[in-house]
Amino acid sequence: MKGGRPLAGWLKRQNSLQAQMTAGLLLISLGAWLALAVVIVVNARIATGREVASSFFIAERFVQERVEALKGTDDVAAELPALMAQLAEMRHVRATLTLGPRHGAEGAAAGASSPSGAEEEAGDRLQGSEEEDDERAPALFAGLINSTALHSFVPVTRNDTRLATIDLHSDSADEIAEVWEDFRFVLPLTMIYGFLVSAMALLYVRRVFLRLKETSTALVDLKDGDLSARLPEAGFAEFAPVTAGFNELAASLNVKTRSNQQLANRLLTAHEEERRRLANDLHDELGPNLFSLRVRLSELKRALGDGQGADHPASRPLAELESGIAGVQTLLRRILSRLKPMSIGSLPLADSLQGLVSEYRQTAPEATICLAATTRSLSFGEAVDMTVYRFVGEGILNALRHGRATTIAVALRIETDGQGDVPVLSVVVSDDGAGPSGKPASGGIGLSAVRDRVETLGGTLSGPLRRDGSTVVAIRIPSATGRRARMSALAE
Repeated sequence: MKGGRPLAGWLKRQNSLQAQMTAGLLLISLGAWLALAVVIVVNARIATGREVASSFFIAERFVQERVEALKGTDDVAAELPALMAQLAEMRHVRATLTLGPRHGAEGAAAGASSPSGAEEEAGDRLQGSEEEDDERAPALFAGLINSTALHSFVPVTRNDTRLATIDLHSDSADEIAEVWEDFRFVLPLTMIYGFLVSAMALLYVRRVFLRLKETSTALVDLKDGDLSARLPEAGFAEFAPVTAGFNELAASLNVKTRSNQQLANRLLTAHEEERRRLANDLHDELGPNLFSLRVRLSELKRALGDGQGADHPASRPLAELESGIAGVQTLLRRILSRLKPMSIGSLPLADSLQGLVSEYRQTAPEATICLAATTRSLSFGEAVDMTVYRFVGEGILNALRHGRATTIAVALRIETDGQGDVPVLSVVVSDDGAGPSGKPASGGIGLSAVRDRVETLGGTLSGPLRRDGSTVVAIRIPSATGRRARMSALAE
C-alpha cells in the first residue's frame, strides 16, 4: 500500500493529461502482462500437480502388481532390472532399487546398493540433463510450478524376507520444462503485443493532443486579434465539426470585425468632418467679426486720441476691450488648432509633427524635444495623421506636465507586422521624466481618447511604462496607404 503512494503522488503532480494517459497505458500493459504471467503459473501448477499425481499413482499400482507377480518366480533378483527398466520409461516418476532389508541393522549402508542397469540409466539421465542445462527452467520458476512431492516405497519380499525395496518419487522436471518452454514463448509475445497496442494507442493519443494544441493555439491567436487563424482539415471524423465550427466562427468574426471597423472609420471620418466644418465656421464667421470689431475699436481709439488723448475716461475701458478681443482671438486660434490643425491634410505628417514640436519648444524652452521621422514626405490620410498628431501632442504634454522631463524624443517610422505582410505606422514618444510608478498607468483622459481613436483605426496603444530608465508610450497603426506611398517615394 505504501509502495503505491509515490507513484500516485507522481501522477497527481502531472498537469498534462497526455502524460497521465501515457502512464496509465503503460501501467495497464504492465498489469495485464503480470496478470497473464500469474494465470499461466497458477494453471501450470494445477495441471502439473494433477498430471504428476496421476502418473505417480499409476506407477505405484504397476509396481505393486509386478512385485506381487514376482513372488511366484524362482529368481526374483533377476527380474528386478527389467522392472526398473520399465519404470524408467514412465514419465513423472523416478524409481530407485535398494537390495536387502531397507530398515535392517546396517541402516543406510544396506540401502545404498542399486543394480548396474539402474546406475547406467541414472548416468544417462544425468548426462542428458547436463546437455539440456540451457533449456532448464530457472529454480524460481520451477519452485512456483512444482507442487508437493510424492514418495512411496514398495518392498520386494519372499517368504516374509525382504529382498529389496523400490522407492518411488514424483518427478515433475520434464513437465516444468514444457511449461517453461511455453512460458518463454508466450510471455515475450504478449509483451510485444502489449507494447505494440500501447504504442498505437499513444500514437493516436498524441495525434489527438496535437489537434487540441492546434485548436488552443488558434483560439489564442483569435483572442489576440488574428482573425485569419484557421484550423486545418481534421484527420478524425470526430474533429470535423470542431474544425468546421471554429473556421466558421473565425470567418464570421472576421466579417463582423471588418464591418465594425468600416463603421468605426466612417464614424471617425464623420467626426473629423464635423470638427472640420465647425473649425471652418468658427474661422469664417467668428474670425472676421472679431477682426472687424478690433478694427472699429482701433478707429474709435484714434478718434478719441485726436481730441482728448490718454486722459479721456474711455481710454482705459477701450484698452481693456481691445485686450479682451485679442485674448478671444488667441483662444479662437487654439480652439481651431485643436479642432483641426491647419497643416493636417495639406502637409506631410512629418512636417506637421515638426511644427507641433516647434510649438512645444517655444512653450518649454528648458526641455530638449527632438523628432526622428523616416516617413519622408508621406501622408497617411487625415484620420491617421490627426490621430498621430494628437498622440504626439498628448505624449509631449504629459512628459512636460507630469513627468517634468528635460529630454523628449519622438520617433516616427514604418514597420511591418509580425507576419511581414501589412505595413504598420509606428510612433514612439520617450522621455527621461519620472513616468508612472509601479505598474503601467492608463495615461489619463487625453491618452484614453487617443487610445479609442487608435483602436478605431485597428491599431494599438501601449504604455506609458518604464523601459531602460525612460518613460515610453507608443502606438502602432496599420497603414496600407503609407506603404504604397513609401514604395512610390523609394522608387523616385
